[in-house]
Amino acid sequence: MPVILRKQIFPNINIAIWQITETEDCLLHSLQLCPEDKANLSGIKLPQVRLQKLACRAALAELLGSNEIGITYSETGQPQIKDHYISFSHTKNIVAAVLADMPVGIDIEELSPRIVPLYPRFMSREEIAACNPNNLQDLYYYWCAKEAMYKWYAAKNLDFIEDLQVYKNEDRGVVCKTHTVQLSHISFDNLSVVVCGLYFKPLTAAPSSFA
Repeated sequence: MPVILRKQIFPNINIAIWQITETEDCLLHSLQLCPEDKANLSGIKLPQVRLQKLACRAALAELLGSNEIGITYSETGQPQIKDHYISFSHTKNIVAAVLADMPVGIDIEELSPRIVPLYPRFMSREEIAACNPNNLQDLYYYWCAKEAMYKWYAAKNLDFIEDLQVYKNEDRGVVCKTHTVQLSHISFDNLSVVVCGLYFKPLTAAPSSFA
């Protein structure tokens, strides 16, 4: 069972990170998928993407303690299951799944220098001033946080600079200037993972600068 990390992030929010070692057929035979999800997966043309999505479901099965995965899809295309909230992410042969009793988002990325020339496209001037642009962990924290926040909000066409603000030192973010969310960051084996959930700590005065 290639679960390389299983952890409780916040109260009632748990993640599983899975390293893909199986074939597509092996994962298909190990899972019980609902017809809607099977149809969705069969429509994916790239074998590697299908394999990643199946591994996400295997990671979710680990969290649920059951191979019966009844995934349907929201109007905005988000995967959903009865009685819980879920989110998936993948990078190459590593996938991540999160299971919660509240809205949640997750993103996992492998660190790469290719992000260095791209960060001005998704970070505000305040965010750039508050981090070290030469530090890959810093840059991927912001990228993963904003991807996780985007999934948490479950709405399309958000602007990563204008609509998603990250306060790194406080592990929190603000979506569309109205929703405060809590962030949790995990770093290991050249990977960066951020989970976005509801904000539990009381929000006091807004900080004078991004951190």
